[in-house]
Amino acid sequence: MSFRGLLAYPITPLTPDGAPDLGALATLVRSAGAAGVDAVTVLATSGAGVTFAPEERDAVVRAAVEAAATSPTGPMPVNVAVSSVSTEAVVRAARAARGAGAAGLVLAPFSYLPLDDAEVVALFAAVADAVDLPVCFYNKPLQTGYDVSPDVLARLAEATRVTAVKDPASLPARPDGRAEELRAALHGLSVDVGLSGDVALLDGAPAADAWHSGLAALAPEEYVTVRRERSTGARTRGGEQARRWLLDVARELAAARPVSGLHALATSLGTPTAPPRGPSLPATPDVAASMRALVARRPVGAPAT
Repeated sequence: MSFRGLLAYPITPLTPDGAPDLGALATLVRSAGAAGVDAVTVLATSGAGVTFAPEERDAVVRAAVEAAATSPTGPMPVNVAVSSVSTEAVVRAARAARGAGAAGLVLAPFSYLPLDDAEVVALFAAVADAVDLPVCFYNKPLQTGYDVSPDVLARLAEATRVTAVKDPASLPARPDGRAEELRAALHGLSVDVGLSGDVALLDGAPAADAWHSGLAALAPEEYVTVRRERSTGARTRGGEQARRWLLDVARELAAARPVSGLHALATSLGTPTAPPRGPSLPATPDVAASMRALVARRPVGAPAT
């Protein structure tokens, strides 16, 4: 079940010369598994996947798959984001991910101009023809200019290998999300409805079938606690402390450049990494200082990654 539960999206740590730090990535993946995360997704937005050459992507996927296979709690699925600006590049990345041991694919459809419904359906059909892996539709309308409708999602579920959707838990036009609307349109089709957006997730979003989070890969113990309590309706003092701390971190990340902020947070938590590759710029000194201050306030009993 690669798209249910809590899905962590790790950064791709970098060495001082800008190469993927496979050892640091493996540590993040194993830590997520040990904390009880259900699956990880590499090379998505948090992992800056579009900045890496094919051979680098392949090395990242293989390192994550190997680390997940030796998770202390048992093997953990590894999904791979395969978004690119051309269908050919997406299919090539999908085939490579399958060859490297991916359990599933995560695909946000985009190009230089916003796509329309027919182009999106054709893209996912091409992936389905090329690779026999389940696909999660990564819906990020503010970034791509395309917002999947419930009807198109149902078409994709019927005609392609889409078995899940990652939808924003909150948008300006729909602050309460639309998980139930998507479920209703699917008419019983087996599609996992997952939500993303750390601030909204931590500030009252429903548990849904899945939460997708970049922050969960850097603070997995706290995030697993919050997710479990939201799913069961239980409330503990420790869980509330974890939620409040995570929400403070998420709000700081939302106010910063997201990938740069995650790299600064990772450094503060003890994961070695250089800043992300350009055109992303390093986190400002103020953001880095804020991350260090937040980590210093991490709830007692939650060890650094």
